Amino acid sequence: MLPMLKLLADSKQWTLNEVMRALTKHFNLTEEHLKIQVPSKQMGLFRNRVGWTRSYLKKAGLIKYPDRGVYQITDFGKEFLKTNPTKLRMKQLEQFPDYQEWRKTFIDSKTKEKPITRTGEQTPEEVLGSTVKELKNELATELLDRLKENSFQYFENFVIRLLEKMGYGNFREDSSQHTGQTGDQGIDGIISQDRLGLESVYIQAKRFTNNSVGSPEIRNFIGSLALQGVSKGVFLTTSRFSSSALQTALDSKQQKIVLIDGKELTELAIEYNLGVQTSETIEIKRIDLDYFEE
Repeated sequence: MLPMLKLLADSKQWTLNEVMRALTKHFNLTEEHLKIQVPSKQMGLFRNRVGWTRSYLKKAGLIKYPDRGVYQITDFGKEFLKTNPTKLRMKQLEQFPDYQEWRKTFIDSKTKEKPITRTGEQTPEEVLGSTVKELKNELATELLDRLKENSFQYFENFVIRLLEKMGYGNFREDSSQHTGQTGDQGIDGIISQDRLGLESVYIQAKRFTNNSVGSPEIRNFIGSLALQGVSKGVFLTTSRFSSSALQTALDSKQQKIVLIDGKELTELAIEYNLGVQTSETIEIKRIDLDYFEE
């Protein structure tokens, strides 16, 4: 991680291939080294490690993606290099606020999971489970980054498609509609809950990159539902909901409000295969005990 961060210290925008070439030279890697693949044979080992390095540096706020496919050091990254660090490992990342925030959002929230560790005390099944969880967290982070990078219109259509994947409005062609535009009165989409369209769910989608959604946004959404004479709404965001926003939704009696934050949003997208695809399937086989009974 440290060699890559020092490489980006010139403040220029680097592509992945440029980073790969520079790090290959830095580590004196040969063609034979570069031919080594990950166990699944899906990717070169070095490219895989560079990809994870890039991801962790971004989570720590040390680099950013100013545009698709390019990487650049942040001001925070420059300040860190001024301390003349001699190493940068996973343990050191825990000191950075952005990395702490990422862990809080994707690892420690709700389940209060302990950090993933790999020791000799773990069974193969535990190691596999931890690895799958880590890969899923990485996928969720990348998915959320993509949603934040795209336009708010794209995000609004994305959440409507997600609800359709979940079974809402999947009855006829006109059972869902994207309404988000200037003067939409806080309603970005409408989706039917039943085949006849007797009940509808109204949607609000907020593509926030940093700030959390507060209680004023929830109150406005509740007001918009009341004006429309409907009682059900879903508020989805790429960010998080403040405690006051959660309480405001909970206190709403006439309108039933469901809040979906960035973490839950990515979990649902992964579960319903929206914006993701299966890379590989691993078969785990066990002894058939019945076969060996005499």
